[in-house]
Amino acid sequence: MAGVSSTLVGEDVYVKLLDEVISKVSKRGSVAGDRVLELRPNLVSDTKNTALTNLGQIAKTLNREPAHFARFLLKETGRAGSISGDRLVIQGKMGVDELRKLIDLYMKEFVRCPVCNGIDTRIVSEKRFRFLVCDACGAKNPVRRI
Repeated sequence: MAGVSSTLVGEDVYVKLLDEVISKVSKRGSVAGDRVLELRPNLVSDTKNTALTNLGQIAKTLNREPAHFARFLLKETGRAGSISGDRLVIQGKMGVDELRKLIDLYMKEFVRCPVCNGIDTRIVSEKRFRFLVCDACGAKNPVRRI
């Protein structure tokens, strides 16, 4: 009879520990997709060009290379441009609203995990392919080359 009661106590401890683990995992999983990045692009325009003065800061916040982010912006807008230091100089006028839409598109395609919607991702090259690898859930999804 003593063996039966010790088994029940062991099961109770096991269930308590299991409930504790599940609650911690649930909290952790919801935080990844709920985090929001605060991106404030600084645009300076002159007669012919627009300069994104905080390219490096935005790229660092997104955990991406500034050159990758700049290539995306230039390719999506169809404009020529160049990187000089921490700035991206784009030929032609560009508004803040247009840039914010492009940043949202970049985040959807190259930053956010399509499985858990987390932002803790990185781009990994394997042979001729590039993958978006999520550090939160472990998902691995192909992304296009730009």
